[in-house]
Amino acid sequence: MWGSLAKLMDIVRVSLKIRTEKHKIISANIANVDTPGYRRKDLSFERAIQTYLSQERALRTTKDRHFPVRGRTIEEVFGIYQPQTLGTPNNVNLEEEMVSLTENQLLYESTLQALAKELERLREIISEGGR
Repeated sequence: MWGSLAKLMDIVRVSLKIRTEKHKIISANIANVDTPGYRRKDLSFERAIQTYLSQERALRTTKDRHFPVRGRTIEEVFGIYQPQTLGTPNNVNLEEEMVSLTENQLLYESTLQALAKELERLREIISEGGR
């Protein structure tokens, strides 16, 4: 039970960090909509989270004498997937960026709501178990 809860909390933490980073990138795109020569940037949430989660299937140590396997931190994943510069100079479309910002915000909030539901369920399990 606690292992799956720890895994859930880690996934939520990483997901929120990626969403926050994506929010910063979209905000920078909006701020530079009129900057000559500026190129729109983007961070793929799916690729970043997939890279982070794929390390769970990496090598595992089975003996005490094995070298420890260290997974990537989310900051290292951000280093791999730096925001991609897309298209030609001055290709920021304000309407598209605002849609992306709104979508990202909704997904951020839905992640928080899912976490709240899970914690509420856990609290209910604990309180019912004491009866």
